[in-house]
Amino acid sequence: MKRTYKMLSFLVLAAAVISCALLVSENRKIRETVAEPADLSTEAAGPYRTADAGRPGGVDELLGWWDERLEAAEKAGRWDVAADYAYRQAAYYRSIGNESEATRWYETSDAYWGKDGTRDRRFDDGPPPPPGTVTLTPYVSLPAEPLREPAKFEPQSGTYLGMFGIFDWTAVAPQFGRYHPIGLTYAGWRKDESDTRNYFPARLINSIRSAGGGALQIGWEPQYGLDRVEDDEYVRSFARQARESGIPIFLRYASEMNGGWVPWYDTPENYVEKFRLIARIMKEEAPNVAMVWSPNFWPNDNIDAYYPGDEYVDWVGFSLYGSPFFDGKEDFSRNLIDYFVPLYEKYAHKPIMISEGAIGYYSRRTNQDYSKWGEGQLANMYAFLPRMFPQVKAITYFNMRKSRSESQNADFLYDLSENPLMFDLYRRLIRDDYFLSRVEQGAATRRNVRYEPLESAAKAGLEGKHTVFSYVKMPLDIQPRSVAYFQGDRRLAVAYEPPWEVELDFSALDPAQELTIVVYNGKQETMESRSFVWAKR
Repeated sequence: MKRTYKMLSFLVLAAAVISCALLVSENRKIRETVAEPADLSTEAAGPYRTADAGRPGGVDELLGWWDERLEAAEKAGRWDVAADYAYRQAAYYRSIGNESEATRWYETSDAYWGKDGTRDRRFDDGPPPPPGTVTLTPYVSLPAEPLREPAKFEPQSGTYLGMFGIFDWTAVAPQFGRYHPIGLTYAGWRKDESDTRNYFPARLINSIRSAGGGALQIGWEPQYGLDRVEDDEYVRSFARQARESGIPIFLRYASEMNGGWVPWYDTPENYVEKFRLIARIMKEEAPNVAMVWSPNFWPNDNIDAYYPGDEYVDWVGFSLYGSPFFDGKEDFSRNLIDYFVPLYEKYAHKPIMISEGAIGYYSRRTNQDYSKWGEGQLANMYAFLPRMFPQVKAITYFNMRKSRSESQNADFLYDLSENPLMFDLYRRLIRDDYFLSRVEQGAATRRNVRYEPLESAAKAGLEGKHTVFSYVKMPLDIQPRSVAYFQGDRRLAVAYEPPWEVELDFSALDPAQELTIVVYNGKQETMESRSFVWAKR
């Protein structure tokens, strides 16, 4: 009897999965015959896009991307990933009022989850959060302001992309779909204390040149301690080779000095003295070197004493990592942006780079996967952080391979290519015009904008077309499935992926009515609704 029941269960599940595959292959045909409700039509919406996906190509392109990734997940046997993409389809169809298609996709998602059997329901759509527990802050695009005295290689607008863990730079664009102009590598002080060779990373520089050019960030690490750092031939030859490289060099000297885990952890006075020494030598020998002062984001109560002074620092950098643990325990109450705010408030007078950062989406200690949580954190790092904090001018992802994490007995996995959800989202996020593919003085994005909170931008008055996005933080840091923008009962636009970005023509809005932003989960249940004054009063 048990064997018969198991066989029947298997046949039912197999039929459901076959149905999923057929549904995916027919999906584009289905969409051609599906009409949105009349009150959401282009005519009713006037100058607004009714379903603005917030990324290049709009909602049709996004739906096609979901189809593609679902099919890839099926082929790879990643039923959890397939379930997630099916659920996104369901949420979309419910958002446009097509309940029959929504039901089909919800059932499809459940069938995939049944095949996978590893669902972590903590990150499923739950009930609306308690009042006062959701952060919802809209931002609006404004023309980028002219730079005050710019630092070396500082862009006027936008953020440079950087990557660690790639040694053949010609592979970067094919792998990630976008060229990253900054490579990250590390250079030890010497092989031994009597070694005068400089071990400058010329090999990676040559690889970057052959790939089309760019810049190199060098983590230069005095592993024998700061007392061994002197103005000698070793340092001078390193500086000369930096100059001879002919490309921009971001020299991140003795980073994370505020943490006791590094050999150059020392008194602030000694650190400041040695940083200034290196800065003076680079100024004399290598004008293409930008000095980067780069503490770790934690501990943050001892950072200020290590600052060498504006005269010696071109860029401020931070190591910024996200993990689902704090003080050894699971903790989803804080994220990268929470950690970053107090650092930014102190050092935003300089261009800032996330000199290395990553999301720990898998705990090797507990063997637990946090991919859905990790997706939200990756969105915080690339969709929200550079827009909310316009002095963030570069982000380098620490893409340490899984094999290296295991060999070093690291607590978390960071490798994007090992996680389909993280990898797919990363490739989506970096396509945006806000990310720069060339390092050059005064570089700018095509739109050349910055973002201000809607509340402050409204005080000066808003007219014409502007891009609007919304930063949303919910309990467990669960991400919405869509964010819609309304005036009264009129839905202006919808975004279906972070940063929940749409374009609005403020000249066509009624200045007497507030702008209402509604956050939905995947069942189209309202997680938060808030209204904002946008017109000057």
